[in-house]
Amino acid sequence: MKKRAIKLISLILAVVIVSSCAIIAGVSASAATGVVYFDNSVTNYSTVYCYMWGGSSGANHEWPGEAMTKADGDVWYYNASGDYANVIFNNGSGAQSADLTFPGGGQIAKPDSADGKFNVSWSAYSGDTPVIPDKPTTPQPTTPSGGAGTVYCQNDAGWGSVTCYMWNSENDKNAAWPGVAMTSIGDGVWEYSYSKKYANVIFSASGNNQTPDMTFPGDSQIYNNSTNQWEPYSSSPVKIKSFATDIESPAYTGCEVVLSANATSSAGTVVYKFSADGAVLSESTSSSVVWVPTKAGTYKLTLDAYDTAGNTNTRSLSFTVNDPSGLETAFIKAFKNTLGTRAQIKQNTAVTFTMDALGGHTGNGKLFYKFLITEPDSKTNIAYYTTNNSYTYTPTKLGKYVVKAFVQNSYNATVTKEYTYTSVTVIDEQTNPTPTTPVTPTTAPATSPATQPPTAPVNPTTEPVKPTTPPETTPTIPGSQFRLGDANHDGEVNIMDVTFIQKHVAGMIDSIDTTVADTNHDGYISIKDATQIQYFIAGMASTLTQ
Repeated sequence: MKKRAIKLISLILAVVIVSSCAIIAGVSASAATGVVYFDNSVTNYSTVYCYMWGGSSGANHEWPGEAMTKADGDVWYYNASGDYANVIFNNGSGAQSADLTFPGGGQIAKPDSADGKFNVSWSAYSGDTPVIPDKPTTPQPTTPSGGAGTVYCQNDAGWGSVTCYMWNSENDKNAAWPGVAMTSIGDGVWEYSYSKKYANVIFSASGNNQTPDMTFPGDSQIYNNSTNQWEPYSSSPVKIKSFATDIESPAYTGCEVVLSANATSSAGTVVYKFSADGAVLSESTSSSVVWVPTKAGTYKLTLDAYDTAGNTNTRSLSFTVNDPSGLETAFIKAFKNTLGTRAQIKQNTAVTFTMDALGGHTGNGKLFYKFLITEPDSKTNIAYYTTNNSYTYTPTKLGKYVVKAFVQNSYNATVTKEYTYTSVTVIDEQTNPTPTTPVTPTTAPATSPATQPPTAPVNPTTEPVKPTTPPETTPTIPGSQFRLGDANHDGEVNIMDVTFIQKHVAGMIDSIDTTVADTNHDGYISIKDATQIQYFIAGMASTLTQ
């Protein structure tokens, strides 16, 4: 009996050990590696972050994780090179999914909604698999022409540091991976001077967040690690710090697309000329313009920035416009308010927000709308989905308001966009005019930069801005020989008067004739008077009246 008992106990122990091994193996197997995908069509994050943990590798990175890479359309991907059991997708600034179980590589997560800590549905990714090198692939040996030069990287992606890896073959490269540390020269620009010509290049954050293997386009080119575009690097006094659209390509016909830019010049006032496939949308001192494409296609959007000294700079980007006739998910094509503003709302004044949307060609074809408003103290309104695409709200506090617009089709597929406003007591923002007739300068700006910026108001040899002789609608001030706007008393209303007023406001000029310089008749000489003259010169105001 004792022997039988001992055998029975041994058998039970063996079963327990085997079961334990199976459980441990099962836990280990739950951790996974591979490429994970995320469908950003519902959340519309500007950048998607992937935070992974729970396997033998620990966390993939400190919160919010690693930035994912945009593959095609709304699909983003991340190469999970370690063993992980869980994942959170987020936008890096608060919006995130719930704690999700990572099912393994080759799966795509589609959010059920953009609200709260959303859940996702997983499915096998059926798109093209992106090429994700752990290190640079070995290209075919080449014999590039040319010699030394300089390459630049516009670090708009916010990498802590930038390295440059250049090569012709495995045995012909500028340094071991990840290459040579680049040098910051200000305004987010990093440079590297190479001693010989290379055919290929990769930029990375010391080996992380690397770009694809790229063909090097040549000397004095700059690569933007946020837009993934190459441009010629210009040493012009006109510096274009940004040129972008408010929505990512592709958009749809009938949508409002805001083109905006930020340019500076050490030599004079900057004029912004926006074009779509060569057709001028706006040409003025306004740094943005609203473009409503009417035809589907791929457009070349161009910014030509120039200053009053004749210096120029140019940027361009490609933008695709699609036909929305078969669009099932919604797309917010325009967002407006009854105040006609884009950045400001007025305290204690009711304002009605309206969103116009495309799509919803599925199910019953209806679209449903929701407006979630966050006040300066982080309190929010109570928001519900309705068929009303407008919402009236009265801001009672001064400060920043975030209006989050949601639109949902009948199958609950949701898209959202955020709009930020500042509540003020007096609205003083300048609206962005959209001229129906392109404004063309009488004389094109100089093609080469001025060697020395002017030190005093002078007439440039090539006048880049509109008429030098004021229209007859500019009145002469009674009792004065000078016209309204002729601040420097040279007998003309032109950009020199703008500069004269700007210098007076900056304290560089003490004396000024207030009777002709106070163009908006508010009793003060300010930058608003200079702006009034700029609008007049650009043809966006037909007259300066008394």
